[in-house]
Amino acid sequence: MRLHSLLSVCLAALFLAACNDAPENTWQGYAEGDYVRVAAIEGGIVEEVAVKRGDRVKAGDFLFRLEKRSEELARDAAEATLAETKATLHETELDLKRKLELRATRNIAQAEVDTARARRDRAGAAMLVAAASLDQAKWRLVRREGYAPSDALVQDVIFREGETAAPGQPVVTLLPPGNIKIRFFVPEADLAKLAEGRAVRLACSNCADGLTGTIRFISKEAEFTPPVIYSDRSKDKLVYMAEAVPDAAPENFHPGQPVTVSLLPTAAE
Repeated sequence: MRLHSLLSVCLAALFLAACNDAPENTWQGYAEGDYVRVAAIEGGIVEEVAVKRGDRVKAGDFLFRLEKRSEELARDAAEATLAETKATLHETELDLKRKLELRATRNIAQAEVDTARARRDRAGAAMLVAAASLDQAKWRLVRREGYAPSDALVQDVIFREGETAAPGQPVVTLLPPGNIKIRFFVPEADLAKLAEGRAVRLACSNCADGLTGTIRFISKEAEFTPPVIYSDRSKDKLVYMAEAVPDAAPENFHPGQPVTVSLLPTAAE
């Protein structure tokens, strides 16, 4: 995080210097991505990785699996327990039915019926507990696998088969196209020209013409190009970070890629 902040400040300094020669209402920026780091909630040995760096995945695609033998044994045991409790419940229900029939002809005491009903109720409760245990065992088993939450590019594979990942430690890093944005820095004097929702033109080396975006965020906090001691003379060193999202084909932009941002005229202009 500290490195990212330092990078932003350094880029802001370079961009501000470049802005002196840039056309009016034009600023320098760069593409940025919000990465999705897919991790297993519980740690373990990586058993399988189904993707590699640069792959494109769809939402729900299988990414990786951790070793799960103990979880499979726990699931099998829970299934056996559930089957046993179901059989016990069935027996107690039959017994209660017989007791009720005998009681109807007054061949047994009410106490025997009450005892049979209590056994049936305990068996039913035990079955519910066993069913919950099986659900938990299956849930723990699913947590050993990772799936893509959305369409994305596989940015990095951090662990390989046979390596051990700690609980919550990312195994695969994804970059969904919708998480790509353009970050640029605007001098304080130009800040009034910007507004969230304002359309901008995006240009970069070897990119198609006519790419546009929409400003979605303007920082409320200023950044200074170091070193700086604030005064009226240093006011031109005051910059604000803004972010725009591409209107179409965000995958055309790559994190770290320099991008020129310029305002598109409004209908009123």
